[in-house]
Amino acid sequence: MRKTNRVGVLLVLALSAELALIAQRVPSAVVTDPPPDKEFPPRLVGLTVPGHAAEMDATLYLAGGGGTHGTVLLLHGLPGYEQNADLAQSIRRTGWNVLIFHYRGSWGSGGTFSQSSAIEDAADAVKFLRDPAIAAKYRIDRQRLVVIGHSFGGFLAGYEGCHDTGIAAVAMIAAVNLGRINADPEQRDIRIKRWETQMHPLPGTSARELFAEAERHPKDWDYVQCADALRGRPVLLLEADDQNRADMQALAAAMRQKGALDLTETPVATDHSFSDSRIALQAIVVAWLQKLKF
Repeated sequence: MRKTNRVGVLLVLALSAELALIAQRVPSAVVTDPPPDKEFPPRLVGLTVPGHAAEMDATLYLAGGGGTHGTVLLLHGLPGYEQNADLAQSIRRTGWNVLIFHYRGSWGSGGTFSQSSAIEDAADAVKFLRDPAIAAKYRIDRQRLVVIGHSFGGFLAGYEGCHDTGIAAVAMIAAVNLGRINADPEQRDIRIKRWETQMHPLPGTSARELFAEAERHPKDWDYVQCADALRGRPVLLLEADDQNRADMQALAAAMRQKGALDLTETPVATDHSFSDSRIALQAIVVAWLQKLKF
């Protein structure tokens, strides 16, 4: 009995030590609310983002505290069942605003969805955040705009950062490489079958149409080609155990070959949606944001 008790005590101590180590690695913003600010409390604002052909439904998570705030454009995947709102909340607790919006033709936003239109939509969302009137209204620091995306949103984040040098930093989470989704016929068929089950929020298109669209852009939608354009800014590549890992590793290797100045590549042993690693996801992204030097 005494030996059993000692073993039990040792197990409890070991577990406590491990929990303490985990707590040290997790930024406080992930697990702790900030002190109340009665003058400038955090707020949730429902709004629309003007686009090329339609207004897009959006949610702006406004950080508490006076003065201007850096702002994250958080881009969801396709179709976007995982909105990463938990990540948005943690980012806001660090003092950043966060904008989440629905691409045209998705989740009730007007227009018809396509990957080409979503590329335009992401650029329109950045333009919206840079608008002097919007920036003044919501206390946005227009020099501190960061784009973070998951899955298809990760592709969009990389593409926007590649083509807009004013984006201060880019984070790509389990990002699909649209330029290469047709490269392997077997993997292509696997993806199409999965996408076909998720098209309800995207009326007016189909999985096969989206793959055919991507097939017309093998070079300009291959995010590995953005290595040189991204190498001079902070970039976070957060990988999962999914079909996208090899492409993300290829981007990381290309950026290093180009002399990347501030690249963070982090693999996580989890599924594409980080289903069992939500705290880890938030901890990695928040810690990366807190280290940005601008």
